[in-house]
Amino acid sequence: MQRPIDHHDAIAAAACRISGLIRAADLTASVPHLGRWKVRDVAGHLGGVHRWATRIVSTRSMDGPSFTKSKLAGTELCDWFDAGVEDLLVALRANKADDHCPNFNPGSPDTVAWWSRRQTHETTVHRWDIERALGCTTQIDPAVAADGIDEYLDVFVRTRGKQTLIAPLTLATTRPSQAWTLSPAVLPGRVDVEDGRSAEATSQVVGRPETLLLVLWGRLKLSEAALKTHGDPAVVASLTGRRR
Repeated sequence: MQRPIDHHDAIAAAACRISGLIRAADLTASVPHLGRWKVRDVAGHLGGVHRWATRIVSTRSMDGPSFTKSKLAGTELCDWFDAGVEDLLVALRANKADDHCPNFNPGSPDTVAWWSRRQTHETTVHRWDIERALGCTTQIDPAVAADGIDEYLDVFVRTRGKQTLIAPLTLATTRPSQAWTLSPAVLPGRVDVEDGRSAEATSQVVGRPETLLLVLWGRLKLSEAALKTHGDPAVVASLTGRRR
């Protein structure tokens, strides 16, 4: 059984790592896997997302502008980032996990817990982005990564159109052991996601939670990731990743 995750602690840990890095590093360092973005762009984007989430949790409303990327630089950007994380954690911890709060994902529970989970994985993946840019990657906790896969499939696959999956596909992780079956839905461009394996899925992708999570988020190419694939190569190749 997968151990429970304290999403607040996970946000704090990932954000603390980011804060230490951006204060000591060259903020103009490139993040090649994110196009023209620099380290400052990642920090500016993430700080904007944190403030957006804080506003929604605090007001219980999705009304208002979406998140924007900060144009600050240097120490001002670092201080601004830290303040945003602190405000986010205060807002999340001030409420009960099951308190009502709307979100942008149809079919997901409208709770504060949804935002705690979303911000955990937003912060964790962007922590990896900055580490990769600076050549100092550290492992994503396996339990956090497995939870991140489950969250990614629910938020960015299950409810989103324009998916390219052409046949059922199983995704599975090791340590912790967990599996999901993805199947093309009746509605074109949509994907159904179910926990566990299915006999209908004769193709599969298996590997460490961190690696699979990074492939899903488009941080690693499937061809370069240390994952085991089985079945129809065309089905496996139809698994595409998302960026930012």
